[in-house]
Order: sequence, then structure tokens, then C-alpha cells
Amino acid sequence: MVGIVIVSHSDKVAAGACELAFQMSGESVLVIPAGGTDDGDLGTSVEKVMGALERVLERGDALVLADLGSAVMATQMAIEMLNPDLQGRVQLTDAPLVEGAIAAVVAAAGGGDLTTVRRAAEQALATSKIPSDLLDEEALPAEEPLPDTADVPVERVELVVPNPTGLHARPAARFVRTAMGFEADITVQNVTHRRSPVNAKSMMDVANQGTAMQDERIRIVARGEDAVEAIAALRELVTRGFGEMEAGGIGMPEPAPVSPAPPMPRVDELPEEGKLRGIPASEGIAIAPALLYRPPSLDVERRTVSDLDAEVDRLRRALEQARQELTALEQEVASRDEDVARIFEFQRMMLEDPSLVQSIEERIQREDCNAEAAAEDVIAGWVARFEGREDGDPMRLRAADVRDVGNRLLRILLGVEESRGLSGLPEPVIVVAHDLTPSDTARLDRDMLKGLCTAMGGATSHVAILARMWGLPAVVGLGEGLLDVPEGTMLVMDGGTGIVELAPSPDIVQSYRERAERQAERQAEALRHVEEPAVTRDGHRVEVVANVGDAASARDALAQGAEGIGLLRTEFLYLDRATLPDEEEQVEVYRSIAQVMGERPVIVRTLDVGGDKPLPSIARPQEDNPALGVRAIRLSRWYPDLLRVQLRAILRAGVGHNLKVMFPLIATLEELRWARGLLHQAQEELAAEGLEHTTTIEMGIMIETPAAAMMADRLAPEVDFFSIGTNDLTQYTLACDRGNQGLGYLFDSLDPAVLRLIEQVIEAGHAAGKWVGLCGELGGQREAMPVLLGLGLDEFSMTPNAIPIAKQTVRSLARSEAQHVARRTLSLPTAGAVREYLVSVLDQG
Repeated sequence: MVGIVIVSHSDKVAAGACELAFQMSGESVLVIPAGGTDDGDLGTSVEKVMGALERVLERGDALVLADLGSAVMATQMAIEMLNPDLQGRVQLTDAPLVEGAIAAVVAAAGGGDLTTVRRAAEQALATSKIPSDLLDEEALPAEEPLPDTADVPVERVELVVPNPTGLHARPAARFVRTAMGFEADITVQNVTHRRSPVNAKSMMDVANQGTAMQDERIRIVARGEDAVEAIAALRELVTRGFGEMEAGGIGMPEPAPVSPAPPMPRVDELPEEGKLRGIPASEGIAIAPALLYRPPSLDVERRTVSDLDAEVDRLRRALEQARQELTALEQEVASRDEDVARIFEFQRMMLEDPSLVQSIEERIQREDCNAEAAAEDVIAGWVARFEGREDGDPMRLRAADVRDVGNRLLRILLGVEESRGLSGLPEPVIVVAHDLTPSDTARLDRDMLKGLCTAMGGATSHVAILARMWGLPAVVGLGEGLLDVPEGTMLVMDGGTGIVELAPSPDIVQSYRERAERQAERQAEALRHVEEPAVTRDGHRVEVVANVGDAASARDALAQGAEGIGLLRTEFLYLDRATLPDEEEQVEVYRSIAQVMGERPVIVRTLDVGGDKPLPSIARPQEDNPALGVRAIRLSRWYPDLLRVQLRAILRAGVGHNLKVMFPLIATLEELRWARGLLHQAQEELAAEGLEHTTTIEMGIMIETPAAAMMADRLAPEVDFFSIGTNDLTQYTLACDRGNQGLGYLFDSLDPAVLRLIEQVIEAGHAAGKWVGLCGELGGQREAMPVLLGLGLDEFSMTPNAIPIAKQTVRSLARSEAQHVARRTLSLPTAGAVREYLVSVLDQG
């Protein structure tokens, strides 16, 4: 463990910095102050520094932060007075005292070694003390200062990022490549998070500070003779979703429920002997021996060089070789998978980025050091920046890309041969590794590879994303114990549950083989009967419908056997533009989707934005807790014309079609009556204007809050149907943010508390003669279907690709059996017990 010594001219300053550092580390890191003189006056004391160093060195290595020149001198003298064998365990850094101490203790608490902790402290030098996201609107420059030359053309545009993966990685590479095609000076700025503008032609700048998530706003400014053309090209690129929303493009797959790495287990999910539990990353069962993959070691020795020009030339040759390797790898992988190949296009552009290259060259010149050491330091700094960002999973992917690029460059500089250990596997295996870089994963021999197990990673890591794309079972975040598995050990892994069996018995192997065979048979059978209705063995029929967001996904739903649309999300009409859609545009869109579905029902959910999905054209104050803030029906009450125009469009589009309207996030009877009153007002307006519209539209509400579930008996008589939104209902019931990875162990819609609320809603609806559907993610989970069917759910709505298996599962069940399963399920104490029981029910079937 690394400890910290803080040397200051003031004992109060040193003590205060220590106290703050203690709070950041939870006192898991030893932080010792050495401030002031022995008499308590301003100054420094070699004896105090010596005493602090000795205390820290008793437990581990020591990093020293000092404030002023004489403090540095006192520290150097104290280090020289230590025994020679201890001097090598102390490093002095010029990091800022407070910010550096905070960064250092966080790195030390995470298990970092002395060099890692020092770099983390020094990285604080490059970090603004006031994050740009927190600056006041007036304090943030709207854009870079205009040039003195008044006649230089300047063009600017603000856009909403429409694609699911946002502006990062492959989209960032396209963005930078497009910007580089123009002479104009171009900047891009994340307006939503109030970041400063960055150079749009710098891959590293855009990937680090210019990124934006879906639905966030960016500002692009171009200055130069071709500014108009540059803005036009970049506008088109952004509005097309960087090519990812077109046919053949890929977006970020919807992640499986994410637990932290290592995941926090439930009491009923503690590890068993011979079994590891990790994060389910890609479904499927694999049985094969373990192949342990260990990348070549890249140990960098820092040394002083005399011929700096020659060292810079050596760096440039290595960079060129790395670019050539990445080009070759991109071409090799593109022959099999163009989407995966784009990862290496992004990496190659990193190596061409002047910000990265200049940083390494400047460090060589400034520190008289070898290229390997300079490259390692700079790459570590970039990785730290990405990992320190709050943008979540996309930034962790970028950190992985930077680390992968850095390893390639270091390997070349060190003269280490490139390993192709995973490109030609001798037999069917399950690859076991600490982690896999994009370069490792892309070259996997998929003919012989049966599954992937990693000690690190999450459900949105490169490994997980590529495994899902390829239909390859994968479990990640298994912990360091995975690496103790001997080479050749027989493994059985289940990518759907995150379980890995070590050296299983023949009986266990056989049970998994049978499960895998049943899965394959079930999938094939489901696809053969996709057009057939979902009717149980004892003759009870339920509706299986789709959650969609546009006409294209509606057509896909039909191809998968959907019997209608249980949730038409209308946010896509509002979030990718600076202006609101008018009534005529909405009528056309709703009508086109209804025409795709023919006579099948289409439930249109009214606008569900606000909170964490801000509406660009509506100004609202920042909210401390957006999940509990002004969103959905609450936003409509702030801006009733938004909802009134939408209701008019739905009523007009409903002529000749089976459209229904559904209001989101209704919590009280008063909210329901207000929304219903606005619907009646829209009908009266259209009648008065002589505009054709449906007069018999059904109206329902989403049950997404415990309040609505508990009052369902009072709400049911005033609606035509209920649709349960289990995503929000779960997070509100269990008081956990579904987007918080640290609470992944808690967020589970099969928790008995959630299931009991679902039961209450269904009973209340049926008592009032109303049908009840469910449109959350739970509706598409196969293991949930027996209990939901047994509770009496009438309609299951889900993503289109889940429909074939869902219908097949219903056909395999009897309603009477499902009712028994439901009663048994509601008596179980935990979500883990519920899930285990339901899986066993389906396996027996």
C-alpha cells in the first residue's frame, strides 16, 4: 500500500489537506502531515518529514507532496537521511498539494503502485479546479474568441446527437475525418454539459472533451473560407447519426443488467466451491477446456538519452509501424466484420492525432528520457482522463482503446514481437484472461472459440459488445480468482446467468449440454411458428406485442410475429431537433406507423421526456434529482400545449386505424383526470374545426410508481387499460437508480416487492373489467413469463427480437400450472430465489 506525506510551511494547511484526503479514501490510506516547524511556527522541519516518512514506510511505499521551495528542500534532505534500501521506496512529486493529495489517495486506495499513484497526483495539474459542467452559464465562453480579422467567414450550428452511442469512438473518428477535409478552423463543444470548445480535427480532444451522449447538444463553429461547406457537411453527418442509424450501422447493444465489477452478490448468490459468478455479458452455454491468455509483458525501463533528435526519430518510426499494423489489422478484420474493423480505424486516428504525438515528443525533449518512458507516461495520462470522466461506459471503452494503442506502440519500441496467440487455436476452447483488448478480441479464432471469460470488464466492455454481436457466450467481471484456473481445466459457462463451473462432474456437464440443446431447439421451434398466436396448452390466449420507436422498427416487429404495438415511443419526434414538431408532421408519422400495423392495435404513449431526457426546445432549470423531477405527464402540465397538439395528432391519425393513447408516469387520480380532460378538449376542438378524427379512442395509463400501483383500484374505473412500466416501477419501489452500476445487484424487477405490486395492479384492473399489459424489460424476459402469466397478465410488450421466444414460451405453459408458479413465487424472500426458481420451472418444462 502506498502512503502519502504532505509537507507544508503551515501545520494547519498540512493537517487540513490530510483531513480532506482521509475523507476521500475512507481512511484506508495512511496520510501523514508534516507541516510547520517543531515549535509550530511557519516553516519546515526535516525531523518532522523524517518522522512522517518512517511511519509511512513501515506499511509500504511513500509519495511526498510539498507546497513551497524550502518544503521540497526539507523533503530531499529527509530522503537522503533514510537508509539506502528505503530511499528507493520514496518519490517526491510536484503535484498540487490539495488536488494532488486527493488524486493520490484515490489511486492508492484502488491498489495502485507508487508510480501509478504519483502519475495520478500529477494528472491533477491538467485538471480544471472547477469542472466546466458546473460553471455558471455566464462563466462559460459560448465559443472560442473570434479572430481579429473581421472578414473571416464564421459559421456555427447547434445540434442534438441522435444516435444511441452518441459522439464517441467510431462516430468521433468520422467526425474528425470529416472536419479534417476542410481548411477552416473548426471547434466542437458539448453544450449540455457546458464544456469548453475543443479542436474538431484532434481525435484525442474530441474523444476526451468533445464527446456527447445521445440527446445531448453540441455546438460546432467553423472559421475560414470554406466554413459554410464545413458546417453543412458536419451537420449532415450528425443528423444522420454518424452513419450508425442507417442500414448496416450498429449502435450500442442494450446492456444486460449491470452489476459492479466485481459484482456485489446477494446473500443467496454467494460463490460456491468449484463455481465462479460474474456479470452476464452474452447469452449462451459453452463447454470446453480453458485456454489461459497472457499478453506479452511490456516492462518499461526509464533511462536518460543524450541524442534527443534520434530518440524522437525512433518514436516516429514506431508510430508509423503502429499505423501500418492497424491499417493491416483493419483490412484483415473488415473481410469478416466491417463494424468491428472500425474500432481500429479509430485507433489509427489516435496515432495520427497531433495532440498525442506532440505530447510524447515534448516529454522526450523536456525530460531527456527514452521514447518508451515518454509514451508510457502520456498514454497513462490519457487513460486516466477517460476513466475519470463521468460519461459512463462509452468513456471506459475509449480508455480501453487508448490503452490498446499504447500497448501496441510500447511493444514496437521495446522490440517485442506481436502475439497472434488467439488467431489460430488448436482445439475448441473457452478463453480465460484478465481482460482482452480490442486487438486481442478482433483476432479471435471464432471457429474454435466457444466462450470468453474475463476477470475484469462489464456488460458494456468491448469484449461484451463483440461477444453479443457474434452470438458468443461471455461472462466478465469474474475476479482475479479466475486466473488461478489451471490451463486445460474443463469449464462450463452460462452467459445468461454469469455462472462458470470449474472442473464440473459428468452429471453437471450433461445437464448443461441438455440445456444448450433445449435452447437451440426452442429457438428453432420459435422461429418456425412465429406467426402463430401465444396460446397456452390449456387454451388461454395472451397478446404478445412490441415496443417500437418508428416505422422501421414497426416493420421489424411484424416480421418477428408481433400482434400489435404495446408501446409506441414518441420521443424520437422531439429529441433530435431544435424545434417542436407541428400537428401535421405528427399526424403523418403516427398514420404511417398505423398503416404498417394494419388493423392491429397501436398504443401511442404521449411524450415522456424531461428529467434525464431534456427537451432541447424547452428551457427548464437544472434539477438535482431528475428521476423524481419534471418529466412525462408532469412536463405536460407545465406545457399543456405540448400534449394538446400531440393528442390532436393522435386523434386525427386514428381514423380508420386501431390507435390507443396512453399517458406516462401517472401517480395520482388528479393527474389522470387532468390528462383525460385535455383529451376531451382536443376532441371538442377538432369537432368544432370540422377536422376528421376518431371519437372512440381507448385511453390508458402507465403504472410506473408505487403510488399508482397502490391506488390501482381507484384508477381502474376511469381508464380503458393499464400498462405496467416495470423499469421505473422497479427503481421507484427499490429506491435505486437503474442507471447506477453500483446498484446493479439491487435493481431486479423480479424482486418480490415489485411482483406483489404487479399482482395488485392486475387484480385491480380485472376487478374493474379492464385488461392489463406490461411494457417494461421484464415483459421480454423468458424466466418472468410463468409468473406474469400466472398473475393474469393479458398483454406482454417487448423488443421485437424477443417476441418469437416469448410466444413459444407461452405455448409451452399451461395457465393452471402458471397460477401455481405465481403463488409459489410470491412466497419467496428474495429476487435471487425467485429467479432461480423460475429458471428451474422452465428447465423442467
